[in-house]
Amino acid sequence: MHAQVSTTLKPITKITPGTVWKDTNGEVIEAHGGGIMQQGNIYYWYGENHAKGEGNKTGISCYSSKDLLNWHNEGVVLPKEALPVAFRDSGACERPKVIYNDRTKKYVMWMHLVARGHLEADAGIAVADQPAGPFKYLYKTRPIRYNYGYRGGSARTYVGDPEEETKGNTFRDMTLFKDSDNKAYVIYASEDNATMYISLLNADYEAIATPAVLNKTWVRALPGAFREAPAVFKADGWYYMFTSGTTGWKPNPAKVYRAKTMLGKWEDMGNPCAGDEQQTSFRSQPTCVIPAPGRSAGNFIYMGDRWVGEALAQSTYVWLPFSVPADGNIRLQFYKEWSF
Repeated sequence: MHAQVSTTLKPITKITPGTVWKDTNGEVIEAHGGGIMQQGNIYYWYGENHAKGEGNKTGISCYSSKDLLNWHNEGVVLPKEALPVAFRDSGACERPKVIYNDRTKKYVMWMHLVARGHLEADAGIAVADQPAGPFKYLYKTRPIRYNYGYRGGSARTYVGDPEEETKGNTFRDMTLFKDSDNKAYVIYASEDNATMYISLLNADYEAIATPAVLNKTWVRALPGAFREAPAVFKADGWYYMFTSGTTGWKPNPAKVYRAKTMLGKWEDMGNPCAGDEQQTSFRSQPTCVIPAPGRSAGNFIYMGDRWVGEALAQSTYVWLPFSVPADGNIRLQFYKEWSF
C-alpha cells in the first residue's frame, strides 16, 4: 500500500515545525535524519526509527505521501537485524538516503554506520526493487582511501584492517544527490569531520566511481571547515549545500555553500537563517532539501531535525519553505505554521 490517507483522522493541512507529527494512523512519525525521494506523484520519506530505544534500535522506516503532509507508514524497510552485528544495538544506522537508478531499476540506499564511539564510521549500501522495500543490505565500506597526512593513533584507527588504520578516511554524516543527467554523488563528512568528501558514484549507484581520482571523480570540499549534516540541492545552474557545525546534539549556526559543479570549488554563502534563533538554526540540524511541490523553480523545503539527544525518540522535525534569489543569498525564516 502506498500514500494512503486514513478516513478516520482529519487530514493535515499545515506544517507546524518542531511539533509532534503523526502519520495517517495517528502514530508519531519515526523518520529522523531522513531524506525524501519522489517517484511519480508519490513522495517516500526514509529515516531512522528510534521508537524502541534511545539509539537507532529498530531500523530504517519508510513513509509515503502524495501531498508531503499526510504520511502513510510503509513500515521498517531495513530492520536492524539486516545489518552487521556491530551496528545493531551497540552501534547505529543513521541518515539513510535513497535514489532510484533508471538503468538498473533499483532503489539504492546509502547510510552512515557507526559503532564503538565513531571508531567505526562507515558507509552502508542496500538495494530494493520497490521504493517501500524491503531493502537488501549489501556491504559496508569507507569509499575514499586517501592519505591526507593522517598519522593514525588508537583513538581514530579502524582496528583490524591495516590498510584503513593508516588512512583515517572516516564516513560520517552523509547525503546523496542525483543530478538531472542521472549522475549521482555521495557527500559525507570525512577526515574525522574536518573535511567534506564529494564523490561521483558508479553507474549502479552502489559504489563510488573507480578508479577514484582526486579532483576528477571526487573532491575534498570545505577542507578543515568541520561541517557535517550536508543537504544538497540544485537551483538556477548552481549546486547548494546546507551544513551544520560539529557540536553533537547541540544546535549551531547553519552555513550554506554553493558551487558551479559538484566537483568544483564550494563558496561560503554564510548563515541563511534569519531571526531570533539564527544561531541555532531554529534549534534544528539539516538533513535534506527538496523542491516545493506545485511551485515555480527556485522554491524549496528545508528539512531539519530538532534533536533531543537524551531521548532521540522525542526529536521532532523542522520543515521550512524558502526560495533561492538570483544572488544565491538564501534567507530561511521560521514560521509557527505554514502551508503550500
